[in-house]
Amino acid sequence: MKSKSGCRSVAELLLALACLGIRGSAANAQDCAPNAICAGMISAATTEGFNRRGDAEARAGAGWELTPVITGTFTVGLLLGDARGDKTARLYATQITTNTVKEFTYDGDWANTSNISLPFYAEGALVLGDGRSKGSAHLYVGEFSGGGSVSEFTWDGASWTNTPMGSGRQQLLAAADGDPRSDGILHLYFATGSSPPTNVALEYTFDGATWGVAPIPSPIADVTNGSFGVAVGDGRNDTVERIYEGVIGANEYLYEFSWNGAGWDASEVALIGGLPAAQIMGVVVGDGQNDGINRVYALVRGSGVREFSYDGATWAQTAEIPIGPEVFGIAMGDGQNDLTNRLYIVQYAPSRMTEATFDGVTWQTAEVATLTGNAFRVRVGDARGDLVNRVYASTSAGVYELTHP
Repeated sequence: MKSKSGCRSVAELLLALACLGIRGSAANAQDCAPNAICAGMISAATTEGFNRRGDAEARAGAGWELTPVITGTFTVGLLLGDARGDKTARLYATQITTNTVKEFTYDGDWANTSNISLPFYAEGALVLGDGRSKGSAHLYVGEFSGGGSVSEFTWDGASWTNTPMGSGRQQLLAAADGDPRSDGILHLYFATGSSPPTNVALEYTFDGATWGVAPIPSPIADVTNGSFGVAVGDGRNDTVERIYEGVIGANEYLYEFSWNGAGWDASEVALIGGLPAAQIMGVVVGDGQNDGINRVYALVRGSGVREFSYDGATWAQTAEIPIGPEVFGIAMGDGQNDLTNRLYIVQYAPSRMTEATFDGVTWQTAEVATLTGNAFRVRVGDARGDLVNRVYASTSAGVYELTHP
């Protein structure tokens, strides 16, 4: 890295997520706010870094019912699914103050049914799936610290076993899985948040015997940091999966990475804007307009969601959905169980969840809930195993479930 990056401490922000381009010893001497990109690292979220004025009572918006899954626990990473391989849906959340992933199972009420002790500090880089491509369920967690280790956790019928998968020597911020190589193998992708080395993501692949890790290099010379948002999907609607990620240089960009058989071709989807306001906090790929066409949605820190569509030759921004400041997490799904995909966005300040629906002409937004603490991640799905989708949010005060009757 040819230049140093620093960050000014901003008192009114709970989490200053990116301050780039400040040079010299004076800037480097400044304090670094939680989750800020400073000297090539994004600092950890801590309880001391949060504005307790956000601790109003959680309440659901019109038409929604709110159920706490757990309260009084600082959670960030959030997953829904069958991590045990027993055909039972559960909820998983990282309790960052104890280096633990907590598992919750619903049986009339939510219960904390097991805890996974982590060998490192982790926040939001979690993915659940059959990473070995052998029809088995596993939970994968990436290290938030600069060591960049990844561990695979497998339920053996009585407890969780940990298989270390190796280190890419970079801070890991977010995770996704898919088959963008089109080789019939599920690959795991972890977005990186520090450099050098100048990689935007690390790819983990199981070869039948061991785990291998391969870097996806940054397309921007002298890149200072990666970004929080990474997704795998068919953004071009050509049945080929690709990787979509925010990449930080002097500005924030949305990039597409395509496998050419020997390496990754990087294509700029859009210049998002200047930092820190335009930092990409999340990326999702899917049929958000419910017209059978996949699009790419980038959650932009200072404003809201930008929608990008591919016309067969070029990318174009086809919509912008205003949400508000300090957005942090985004998900797409049928949260109302009416066969309609919607976008769900959480902000950490003010702490709330917003739903965005395309009405055939434009995007409409509505508040789903005001949340206790500061919100980080959002998921949509059937975590109770009752064939009803619900929407979930992790916050610095716990995990909340929202049901649309």
